[in-house]
Amino acid sequence: MQRNNGKLFFVSFLMLFMELFLIRWISTEVRIFAYVSNLVLLACFLGVGAGCYLAKKEANIFITLAMLVLIALSVKCLPFIYITDMLGGFADSIIWFQFQEGSLIVSLQGVVLTIYLFLMILVAFIPLGQILGSLLDNHRNIIAAYSINIIGSLIGIWVFSLLSFYYTPPWMWLLSALVMLFFFIPRSKLYMTVFAAASVLCLLVTGTHNPGRTLLWSPYQKLEVRPSTYKGVQNGYLITVNSVSYMSATNLSREFLQGHPSFYDPDILRYNPYEIPYLFHNTPDRVLIVGAGAGNDIAGALRNKAREIDAVEIDPGIHALGAQLHPEKPYQNPRVHTVIDDARAYFKKTTKKYDLIVFGLLDSHTLSSQYNNMRLDHYVYTEESFQEARKLLKDDGILVVSFAAQKDWIGVRLNGVLKKVFNEVPYTFATVLPAEGSLWGSLMFITGNNPAKIKQWVEARPELRDYVRKNAFQCSGSVQLISDDWPYLYIEAPSIPRMYLLIIMALAVLFIAAYRLMGSAGEGGINWHFFFLGAAFMLLEFQNVSKSALLFGSTWMVNAYIISAILVLILLANICAYYFQIKNTLPVYTILLASVLMVYFIPLDIFNNFGYPAKSILVSLIINIPIFFAGLIFITSFSNAASRDTAFGSNLMGAALGGLLEPLSFVMGIKALLLVVLLLYALSYLFSAQNRRQLI
Repeated sequence: MQRNNGKLFFVSFLMLFMELFLIRWISTEVRIFAYVSNLVLLACFLGVGAGCYLAKKEANIFITLAMLVLIALSVKCLPFIYITDMLGGFADSIIWFQFQEGSLIVSLQGVVLTIYLFLMILVAFIPLGQILGSLLDNHRNIIAAYSINIIGSLIGIWVFSLLSFYYTPPWMWLLSALVMLFFFIPRSKLYMTVFAAASVLCLLVTGTHNPGRTLLWSPYQKLEVRPSTYKGVQNGYLITVNSVSYMSATNLSREFLQGHPSFYDPDILRYNPYEIPYLFHNTPDRVLIVGAGAGNDIAGALRNKAREIDAVEIDPGIHALGAQLHPEKPYQNPRVHTVIDDARAYFKKTTKKYDLIVFGLLDSHTLSSQYNNMRLDHYVYTEESFQEARKLLKDDGILVVSFAAQKDWIGVRLNGVLKKVFNEVPYTFATVLPAEGSLWGSLMFITGNNPAKIKQWVEARPELRDYVRKNAFQCSGSVQLISDDWPYLYIEAPSIPRMYLLIIMALAVLFIAAYRLMGSAGEGGINWHFFFLGAAFMLLEFQNVSKSALLFGSTWMVNAYIISAILVLILLANICAYYFQIKNTLPVYTILLASVLMVYFIPLDIFNNFGYPAKSILVSLIINIPIFFAGLIFITSFSNAASRDTAFGSNLMGAALGGLLEPLSFVMGIKALLLVVLLLYALSYLFSAQNRRQLI
């Protein structure tokens, strides 16, 4: 019995660790997986769920090993590298660095490759699901067994988070997973030799990278650095994020430019995004830069004699590269105070007032969490975010936003949000960024607390006035403005983009085929009670992660705490179920539905009136109440399930459906998903009687 408990803990730990490892790695190498409802997470859930259905058959861990080898080979092959290009060319949504609209045939090819990779991830988790399902089904104390499963998952989260904190690369994550998989293979010389050979191949493929670049895996993304040269002279460094050109650390110091006068056109140097903010304000005393990146914006502020600069950057890896490599060494200047944090979190924490707030190029390439489809920058450009930033401006303070808008409707959207917040149309015009001799285009938006004074300032400077007019961005048409409830900056209108629809439809067909296959193979039907419990819980978890990101920031540490808090609440629910032996779940369902409605109607803004410690406690108590009661219902039903492996598999299948339902927020907003949660929990109650009879 004790040995089985250890095995249960070990396989639970391994599954969660592998899940996080594959989400981070594949979503980085094949970027489409980072943008479409986190497909890797859904594949993991479906794989474990399918494995639970097959728990009565012997698990073959070499299937997992074989799939890891195939995945490692695939993500390094050209067809898979270009999946993002195949699917990223639709006009109704934006993926960074996709400039051409693709044909339907090319998009379908991308869908086929995506589903192929999705299936490999799914199959990799089937043997682990078989082991888990068998251990749960044969355990004498199911509450204790499920608690061990949760504890193993909880520790898996923090071990992987610790590895990410220390900037470890994917080959180390894979090595850790392989070491754990080794304990599940049969002890024979042949098996161990095959395992060792396959592991070495997998590690060699995973560890390869461009030899001409310095590689750094931050807690958020893959960063690659190479020297930037122009006309045979090094003028800084270029940084790619997740294999896409993203930022530079460019030397624009007076001394360097005087020594190389032919590098850039004088107008480009005078009117680039790092200099323009200071043409609108005469030597600001205090400047806030959010999205400080490698330091170009900070260097611009220092060149223009800003007396005090607060530089906020969420990614410590990018900050480290900027501090080490930027030619002008802006992070070392005593006038600069660096804050490693999320921009929204900083807006809520600081009490300072600024003459100038600069939003650097914050557009993101990564999700804020493994459990939702929100990018890191989604909450930075909403109406509420700009309102918070406005409160930090002095009476005549100026706000500047730089953004590389790939579509005109993004420029129209940001212009509209700023107009709504500041009650005045912002100055909106095109700029260029000098880097390695090439010119990167972006839009700049300038507004402030005293628009009349800004206008007077511009009109009094003919050169500035003419430049702004000449490069003015024409805001034509109307678009949906973004808010904290609908923060989807990169989606043109409230709808499910075609890219998402193609993949969702393909997955739906796959799900139906798998369901029919299991039925014809005699594996039993789905336990719909657990299926709907899983779907509702997944959407509820998405809500909690999104709300917590709004209140505390989208940092990796906050996300680890959020998921950990959810698992701890499930453990508390298990303890309550053990001691109180609930016979009738109807009262618990009633409290659950009431608590979901309470979360729906309570505005998040009220929590910002409290200090950080008080807010943490209140948020944990209020928005997580439904999690506790949902956990109580699950463990009570699970204890009474006739077939626990099928019940657990159905729950994970339902969680995958919940993941597929997340894009409904693109249409109805995030808050309205709680109404879907209510419906799903109501359906789970209607099917609860099924838990007490033979499966259909």
